[in-house]
Amino acid sequence: MRILLLLRGAPGCGKTTWIEKNGLRLYTLSSDEIRLMYQSPVMGTDGQVHISQDNDDAVWKTLFRILRGRMQRGDLTVIDATNARTSELNRYKELCAEYRYRVYCVDFTDIPIEEVKMRNMAREPFRRVPERVIDTMYARFATQKVPSGIRVIRPDELGTVWLTKLDLSHYRAIHHIGDIHGCNTALQDYLAVEGGMKEDEFYIFVGDYIDRGIENAEVVRFLLSIMDRKNVLLLEGNHEKNLWHWANEEETADREFELVTKPALENADIGRKEVRNLYRRFGQCAYYRYDGNTYLVTHAGLSSIPDNLSFVATEQMIQGVGQYEDAEQVAETFRVTSPADCFQIYGHRNLKQVPLTAEGRVFNLEGQIEYGGSLRCLKIGHDGILPSETSNRVFRSPEEREEQKRFAESSVADLLISMRHNKYIMEKRYGDISSFNFTDEAFHDKAWNSQTVRARGLYLDTARGKVAARAYDKFFNIGEREETRMDRLQRRFHFPVTAYVKENGYLGIVSYNDKEDDLLFACKFTMDSLFVERLKEILTASISGEHLEKMKDYIRQKDVSFIFECIDMEHDPHVIAYPENRVVLLDIVQNSMESVRYGYDEMCAIAERFGLMHKEKAFEIPDWQTFFDWYQDIRREGYEYRGQKIEGFVIEDRDGYMVKVKLAYYNFWKQMRAVAKEVSRKGYIDNTAMLATPVANEFYGWLRTQYDTGELKRLPKDICSLRKKFLESR
Repeated sequence: MRILLLLRGAPGCGKTTWIEKNGLRLYTLSSDEIRLMYQSPVMGTDGQVHISQDNDDAVWKTLFRILRGRMQRGDLTVIDATNARTSELNRYKELCAEYRYRVYCVDFTDIPIEEVKMRNMAREPFRRVPERVIDTMYARFATQKVPSGIRVIRPDELGTVWLTKLDLSHYRAIHHIGDIHGCNTALQDYLAVEGGMKEDEFYIFVGDYIDRGIENAEVVRFLLSIMDRKNVLLLEGNHEKNLWHWANEEETADREFELVTKPALENADIGRKEVRNLYRRFGQCAYYRYDGNTYLVTHAGLSSIPDNLSFVATEQMIQGVGQYEDAEQVAETFRVTSPADCFQIYGHRNLKQVPLTAEGRVFNLEGQIEYGGSLRCLKIGHDGILPSETSNRVFRSPEEREEQKRFAESSVADLLISMRHNKYIMEKRYGDISSFNFTDEAFHDKAWNSQTVRARGLYLDTARGKVAARAYDKFFNIGEREETRMDRLQRRFHFPVTAYVKENGYLGIVSYNDKEDDLLFACKFTMDSLFVERLKEILTASISGEHLEKMKDYIRQKDVSFIFECIDMEHDPHVIAYPENRVVLLDIVQNSMESVRYGYDEMCAIAERFGLMHKEKAFEIPDWQTFFDWYQDIRREGYEYRGQKIEGFVIEDRDGYMVKVKLAYYNFWKQMRAVAKEVSRKGYIDNTAMLATPVANEFYGWLRTQYDTGELKRLPKDICSLRKKFLESR
């Protein structure tokens, strides 16, 4: 079981003798024994051999590596070392918190120092230590205390550590509730038939509360509501480890949990802290007497009851003795070898679908509830044993299970899981549809990889395992990243390259919502913001109802997303001024994992079919030298495209590789927008180095004058309006 015994005492105090006397040798990790594995005894300057201390770094790394492995299995472990330093004990304490161990310090330090020195001299020569070492140890024992949270016991108090049999005979009945697997309806049906949970009856749940069923959040909510009751014992099953990992924000290897259970918990606003508290309540087994009989309850079953159950690893209680398919043999062994007054109850495994009472004194509570089977329960009262099976009415159909299996094995599932565990990607859920977008920290840390560049206007249907809507993968300005520097582009571009006018608005996405047989409107991260509403309003005002309906049918049939630039001069003007609101079709993208876009000519033809404005092809550039000259030209101050101020260009090569370039006019007024925002807040700016041109200084002076007169408060806040007022005042 999850018990750690830390022996504390100087060499020669009798720790090894105590270990042998109490039958603990097979459960002990000894630092000296590991030292002897690394190196044989060495001769000292006194002519005697002794245990070398030269390998201590490796010795302690090995000990803790082995200890972690044992703790993962829940093995009872004894640490045979001096454990004199508080820092050493704190390290064990931290591990015990991580693995939910009870930790005890077996204290040998009250043995008089002279007695210890005498015992030290009686040891085998190579195990003796100099007396000064013992003196140092006792000085540490006096000043370095055992940390709180570690219970200190004397060597003769070991019996207080072991699991003891409870007597539950004063309860009117004991309920044993089998594997629930996210099937709350069946659980509540059973409790309702029993008249609810009663204070004079005891309830033992055998574990596996989540996964595979479709009411996982409801089950966890119920467990949270009962976990503090004195008449409830929640045992740990193998699926509960997923809860612990999730509660500690760790990734699990269980795809069912990652794709189904975890989102259900998060959608239900179940907190990680409360789940950590729940997990700490989980027991390893129930061992009790009732009306003269002995009962052992574990998650997966043991083949016998040993004299001391504390010596059984928690892993065997959770996973069961033997292999998964050995449940029937384990039950038979228990029946044959255990006394007639001993009974065992467990769940977890039942490959042969044996009846609940197949072995007489062994009861199997695994009833395949998650697949439409039953919740198996066993009620033990003073009048006898009453088995019951409650049919589950809420479960996935075989077709739904098969669909879920296909999803779990798909590349969309791989992407979904990896993005959910990427700290630079945020998820927002709209029922079965989740949107993914990179975070601000991804910008700051330049954390761009295959996941973060894809998480930009990406909407996944997490129930069906498909892309519901998508925009582009993120692409970058020339010079923004190493691979978009001009010297790298010279080798990267495959000519010809095409430059498209970059519109200055916000990204809008239109796809198909099959659940509502309607268009799905979205922006880069949301489906329910004012920006989405404005996208819908401007689009529906731009084309006829007939065209909109035909566009919906086209999107549904082709399974594509229309990507728009939404320009809202009324509510959200940016830097470039437009005469009216508009939506501009930028691209048509297949709803697939990879960004597969329609060709420009095909996109234009479809736009015209539905009465949509589409992006403008500005230039087609045949080779690098022409591109280089063109790039230098468009970056100059005062450049206009066909007499118009524009944001810039999106550049796409023959293979679809994309970069963008922002023009000087746009960059300048974007910077002045920040200046105006700061002046409107406090009347001046701190960083006057931003005012690098005469126009910038003139605009700043105008803003300050407007602020001083109070006029700035009455002016529109957007840069387009402020710029217009400023230019009119010159």
